[in-house]
Formats: sequence, C-alpha cells, structure tokens
Amino acid sequence: MSTIILVEDEQDILTIMVEILEMEGHRVRAFCEADSAWSHIQHNGFDADLLITDLRMPGSIDGLELVQRLHDLVPQVPVVVASGFHAAVNTLDYDQVHWLNKPFTLIQLQAICQRLTAH
Repeated sequence: MSTIILVEDEQDILTIMVEILEMEGHRVRAFCEADSAWSHIQHNGFDADLLITDLRMPGSIDGLELVQRLHDLVPQVPVVVASGFHAAVNTLDYDQVHWLNKPFTLIQLQAICQRLTAH
C-alpha cells in the first residue's frame, strides 16, 4: 500500500480525490494548502511515496514552492502537479515532476498514481 500526500485548496476536489485514491488502496494525507503540507514534511520527513499538488493556492507558499522545497530535500520523490495553470512549467524542470492537466478524469488520476507508486 502506498502513501500519497495530496495538496488541493478546492475542498470538493480534495474530497473526491481522497475518496478515489483510498478506494484504490492508497493511504492519503490531505492538505488544503501548501503551508500545512510543508509543515507536515518538515516535522515528519517526506513519509509518503508520492506528492500530488495543485500549483495556485492561498498561503505563504504555493504548489510551485512546495515542489521546489521538496525536491531540494528529496530529489528522487515523484510529484504530480494537477493544475490548469502551466506558466510555471519551465521552472519545474525535474525528472520526477509529472503533469496532470485540469480538468482530468478519475481514470487519468488512477493511472498516474498506479504508475508512479508501483513498487
């Protein structure tokens, strides 16, 4: 069973994603902003197999900054950026960053998570 840290500021989307991922057998740690997710990572280390994050969120850091900080800490961790905003694509030039364009289907979400968490 894999563990996923999920960061999404739209509560309805967050709830649906958690339900789908848990039905697929993943453990999900859900956060509604990058600040909380980063605080969790700072206190616990990156205790998951995958990070899924939106880019644009309220708070002192956004998804872009979260990905950059995480990759400074653990560069090999796979990340899925689930966003309709792609102006930051050139600044996220990491081998382990994968894009999931919003709006996406549940099948697309399931497929990318299965591929990136397969051990």
